[in-house]
Amino acid sequence: MTDKITLCGCGWLGNYVLQELVSEYSILGTTRDAKRAGLIKEKGGSALYFELGNDPSELCQRSKNATVILNIPPGRRNQNLTQYTQRMCALIDSFVAHNARQIIFISTTSVYGEHERTVTENAELMPQTESAKAHGAIETYLLQRAGDVATVVRLAGLVGPDRHPAKSLAGKRLSQAHRVVNLIHIEDIIRALKKLIGLPPSGKTLHLCCLDHPGRKEYYSFCAEKLNLPLPIFDDQEAGLSGKQIDATASWQYLGLTPRYASPFDMISGN
Repeated sequence: MTDKITLCGCGWLGNYVLQELVSEYSILGTTRDAKRAGLIKEKGGSALYFELGNDPSELCQRSKNATVILNIPPGRRNQNLTQYTQRMCALIDSFVAHNARQIIFISTTSVYGEHERTVTENAELMPQTESAKAHGAIETYLLQRAGDVATVVRLAGLVGPDRHPAKSLAGKRLSQAHRVVNLIHIEDIIRALKKLIGLPPSGKTLHLCCLDHPGRKEYYSFCAEKLNLPLPIFDDQEAGLSGKQIDATASWQYLGLTPRYASPFDMISGN
């Protein structure tokens, strides 16, 4: 058990982790922004200016025996991710050398691509985008380099009180009406990470995703009505559900948790 958490990256997810766990843990958060550093301190954490590629000595020294949550995204505009991947792997090396208790890498279910299948935690990776390929490479490196100290957490699509994909899809013309949705609510992510921090490190790869998987047309039409937004317009009307379905059953069982937002339909009522 540790009383120290290092949040490498205090964006949307990191901010929620900080505000929910700062009363129980000593939290060090990294940021590239002076305003964000002030917010970290206001919430009770310690802030350290750090940009991927900087000398990690101070960061890693302060993270000795800490649980490290690696959540530094590559950036949407960055299409050449070789340098990003190399720098993330070098940072992992530094944390291992400085005896971090556990290194949790926040990855994505996009590492599986968009193939038609049900996906368990041990399924073959088939990344298609550059970001997914980078995440897959970092996962592999972490598990090989850090062994039992490593934990990979693959997140489905993110939902929270201030974030829901239905808001950006409202009124748009869309395809793939019956492709299933794979979503996870921030409250369940926090519960899962909190449980992970309290467990002995074990080299696991976990899925965080809801248990039900409705089709896009059914779900986003429902959400638009609930939020009083224009309905999305779907071009295709094929029958039957299709697409990649993330199976997180084994991960929830390992954590001893049942997601509070087991169905995506529950998530819209919480927004």
